[in-house]
Amino acid sequence: MPNYNRPQTRQLSSHSERKKLREDANNKNIIEVAQQLGMTLERIGKDYQWKDHDSLKFDTRKNYFYWNAQGFGGGPIKLAQTIMECSYGEAVRFLTGNEISKFDKNLIPKKEFKYFLSETPYATELKAFTSQKRQISNETIDFLINQGVLVQSKYKDRGQEQPDPVIVFKNIDSNVEIKGMALQGMIDHPDLYPGRDKLKKTFGNGSYGCVVKVGNPPTNKTMTPEHPLKIIAFEAGFDMMAYLDLFKEKIGDAYLVAMHGRKKSVISTTLANALNVPGTDEGKATMLDVIENSTNGIEAVKIILAVDNDEAGRKFVEDFGITKVSVIPHLPKLTPGEKKSDWNEILQRIKTPQKSPFEERLKKAAEARPDFAARLRQAATKQK
Repeated sequence: MPNYNRPQTRQLSSHSERKKLREDANNKNIIEVAQQLGMTLERIGKDYQWKDHDSLKFDTRKNYFYWNAQGFGGGPIKLAQTIMECSYGEAVRFLTGNEISKFDKNLIPKKEFKYFLSETPYATELKAFTSQKRQISNETIDFLINQGVLVQSKYKDRGQEQPDPVIVFKNIDSNVEIKGMALQGMIDHPDLYPGRDKLKKTFGNGSYGCVVKVGNPPTNKTMTPEHPLKIIAFEAGFDMMAYLDLFKEKIGDAYLVAMHGRKKSVISTTLANALNVPGTDEGKATMLDVIENSTNGIEAVKIILAVDNDEAGRKFVEDFGITKVSVIPHLPKLTPGEKKSDWNEILQRIKTPQKSPFEERLKKAAEARPDFAARLRQAATKQK
C-alpha cells in the first residue's frame, strides 16, 4: 500500500461540524484523492483504473470507485479507508486536512473511445484457445464472430517486448458504433499478471457491454408479458458463450450481454438500446433507475442475472434494487467445498472427463512425492 501521513486527531465541537466535514470529504475529487494516496492511475476512455489492480475502476461522472474483484466500492471516504486501511474518522480527517479540490463533473473532459486495433483474419489462435482451453463449441464461436462482436487482434501491454495475440469482445451500440472492448490474452505472463497469468483489460465507455442477439427478441411495440423483452447478463464474455452452449435450446429470443464485471449501468444501457430509447449515453445508463422511480413498472421486460456464484456475485443480485421489472437470478451451482462457480467452469466440468477419486488421490500423492510414481511403475514391472 502507498505511504501516507496519518492525520492528527482533533476534537470536533458539534454534530453540525462533523456533518460538514463528512460532506466536504465526500465531495473531494476522487481522482485527486487517489493521487494523494499514491495510486498510479491509467486513463480508460472517460474513466480511470488503478495500475496496480486494474479491476479497481473510477467513474469520474459519479465521483465513485468500484473494485470489481473485491465486490465493493464507494466515494472518496471509502477509497481513503481502503487504501490507508484506517477508520472512517481518520479518512475524513485525511481528506479535509489536505488541499484536494472538490469534484466538478463539468470539468471532466469528454473523450470518445476510438477503436484502435487491427484485426487478424481467420482468427486461428482465437478459435483454438476458445475451443480447447474454454471448451466453447465451434458453433457458438462462429455465432459471435458472425455478429461482429468477437475478433482476434494483437496487443502490446506495458512490460511486453512484442505484441501478443488477443481475443477481443467488442461493445457495439444500436447504431453499430464501437463503444468499447474487453481484451483477453491467450499467452501466460505470470510476472506481468500475478494471480491470473493472462492479460485482461477493458477500454471505452463502461456503461456498454458485449451484446449478442439470440433469435428475434421483441421490440418495444411487440413485447408482451407473455413474450417479454429478455436480457441475460454475465460477468464475462466466456461465461456468456458457455451459457449459450449450455442452454441454447431454452434461451429463446433474448439479448445476452457480457458486462465485463458487475455493472447495473450496462444492463440499463442494453435495455435502453433494445427499446430504442433516445438520449445520451449517461441517460441510458440510468434507465433501470428511471423505471424504478416511475409510477408504473414494465411487465413486458425480464432481466436474468447469470453472474458468478460467489460472494461478490450474490451481493450484486441482492443489491440490484429493481422491483418494477422482472429480475431473476440464475447462478451456476456450487459443488461441495466450492466457494465460487461460473458458467464457463460448469461447461468445462461437463465436457472434461472427470477422474475417479482414486485417480485424484494417486495424482496428489505423486505430486507430493516425485519418487512415488516411479516406485509404482517399478513394482508393476516386477509383478509382470
